[in-house]
Amino acid sequence: VGVEMEDEQEDEPAYEDPGQQVANAGQSFVLALADVLTHLSSLRPPATGQRVTKFHSIRPPQLPIRDYLFRIARYFQCSRECFVLCLVYIDRIVKLHPDFTICSLNIHRLLVTSVMLAVKFFDDVYYSNAYYAKVGGVRTREVNALESHFLQLIEWKLHVTPEEFDQYRSHVCTVGAAQPVPRLADEGLG
Repeated sequence: VGVEMEDEQEDEPAYEDPGQQVANAGQSFVLALADVLTHLSSLRPPATGQRVTKFHSIRPPQLPIRDYLFRIARYFQCSRECFVLCLVYIDRIVKLHPDFTICSLNIHRLLVTSVMLAVKFFDDVYYSNAYYAKVGGVRTREVNALESHFLQLIEWKLHVTPEEFDQYRSHVCTVGAAQPVPRLADEGLG
C-alpha cells in the first residue's frame, strides 16, 4: 500500500506558484502607472453626454492620481504586482464595455476597487472592506457596491495569465519611462 501511495504522488504535477512565473513589478511601477493613468484620464474630459456609472464622482477629487496611488500603496500594504493586476482589470472593463470611458471623475474609485480586488485575489493577506474604504476615502457601503459592480463588469474574471501580466507590466514600464507619454488611446492597453 505504501508503494502505491508513492506512485500516485509522483504522477501529480508539482505545485506552481503563479507569482514566481512573472517578473517583479518593482517600486517604480506605481509611479509609472500613476503617470499612465493620469494621461489616460485626461484624454477624455468629463462630458455632459458621457455615460455616468457608479464609479463617477460629482466633481474630480482634489487628490492627484499619483498621490492617491501612493496612498493606496502605503496603506494597503500589498504586493506591487497588485498594481499590474488592477490595470488589467480596468482594461477588461473598457474592452468588455466600449461605452465605459475612463476620466477624472471615475479613475479614483476604479483604482481603489481594482487594487482591492487584486489584493484579495493575489496576496495572501488582506484587510476588510471597511479598511479599504477608509484608505480610499469612500464609505464602506459604497466600496461594497463598487466591488460587486466591478466584478459584474469584468464577468468575475480575476485570473491573469503570466503572459498577460508581463505584457501590461512591460507596457507601463516602457510608456512610463518615455517622455512625453505617447497616445495610448489609439494603441489600447493590451
